[in-house]
Amino acid sequence: MDTEFLDLCGFEKQELATEGQRVDRAFSILEIGPEDIAHAKEALTKYFRIELVGMRKVFGIMLKELADLILAKEEGKKVIYGSYPPLSVILAAGALAGDDIYCGPPESVVSNIMVPLFGQERINPFLEMAERNGLAPGFNPCSYLKVRLGGVIAKKLPRPDLLLSFCFLCDQTPKTDDILQYLYGVPIAYVDNVFEDKGDLWPRDISPRLVRYFAAEIKACARKFSQVIGYDLSEERAVAAMNIRDDFFRTFDRLFELMKADPVPLSQNDFIKISQMVYSFIRRGLLEGPKALGILHKELEERIRQGVGVVEKGAPRVLIYMVPHNPSLVDMIEKLGLAVPVTTLAATPTANVPSEYATVWEQTAAALMRRRGCYYSSWAEIRQFKELAELWKVDGVIIFVHTPCRQHLLYPLKEKMVVEEELGLPAIIVEGDYVDSRNYNEGQVRTRLETFAEIVKSARARREK
Repeated sequence: MDTEFLDLCGFEKQELATEGQRVDRAFSILEIGPEDIAHAKEALTKYFRIELVGMRKVFGIMLKELADLILAKEEGKKVIYGSYPPLSVILAAGALAGDDIYCGPPESVVSNIMVPLFGQERINPFLEMAERNGLAPGFNPCSYLKVRLGGVIAKKLPRPDLLLSFCFLCDQTPKTDDILQYLYGVPIAYVDNVFEDKGDLWPRDISPRLVRYFAAEIKACARKFSQVIGYDLSEERAVAAMNIRDDFFRTFDRLFELMKADPVPLSQNDFIKISQMVYSFIRRGLLEGPKALGILHKELEERIRQGVGVVEKGAPRVLIYMVPHNPSLVDMIEKLGLAVPVTTLAATPTANVPSEYATVWEQTAAALMRRRGCYYSSWAEIRQFKELAELWKVDGVIIFVHTPCRQHLLYPLKEKMVVEEELGLPAIIVEGDYVDSRNYNEGQVRTRLETFAEIVKSARARREK
């Protein structure tokens, strides 16, 4: 294994022999060779702030998690795949269940390293295998689900012992998991939910009926986990996992506060890697992430004291809705002189409402729907988006639309209208794919963003007069 690459990913000296060998074995399965590693080193230095120890350790965590995933069966573990977006309490409890269990969202773990570091060519075999086995390109299925299905069929990902199909946001997930069940007989635990039709009282007065329904689905999922895996995913264990998860969230939210500085101290390319680590609820992240983020917090405080930023002080600030794994989009935005301090993964203050529910499962259901408006209704998602734009005092909004996602296609036009009409801010919709950039036209997107950047700068100058 290339020790320079591992050093760029924050590996300690004592990890080089043990963890380095495991990464090397995982790379051999994924067919990642010296040229790919050279590509990764170039990408790390081009797109990410790896001069920061904390960022190096974030990449190290994700790299070790990738090895944990790829080698799980070889190392005698039971394998549980939760889909993405995840159900945090189940994934966190599963990830922390023990050394003989691997639990995580494989599509996120794989894409989070493979796409930004090794490029589109290394994720294409996953996508193409899925396209030949049920997820035909003409139907525009989600590329995350292609990674999940194609990786298992191609024997790049270990065959799971249980699928946790979190279909409360995505109707494609259960259908994709049905293919894996048909091919390999893998049992599935489905978790569904019902959207509230208006959501205008979100987040304080969310529907008790929806909370009870969602809670029953979560409880049934925990029960099936226990039956299939032989590990009692009890309420007590769920509470313990949530406490660790919540500590992680608090550390993460403190980093978000530092992004309010001017100039913005960290690229959104870096910050989205942190976000994806946090919101994947992986074992390495839950156990090693708080220390890495603590180091990064101190480093960012020092950058703020020194006035070091990604773009110049006083640059217009934009809120971006979703950030693709390909780092070229954010790099383009920042080079056009726009700071990107915040994404829709930030929580809003109105989400911090005390729970009035008695059971762990109901408390979990209510907390999820309050923290993320998209878990409750389209209107709640739009309202949270508007609140973020107001809270962060941004000068414009970029709405990246993952076009294969049915759920995220529900409201972008309405979001754009609300931002423009109610907040008076410029907004643009950029269509693309979260993982698959085979059809991405960088020149076309650049032309549109150049015009948008000029509009944002002009609008800000008029407001400042």
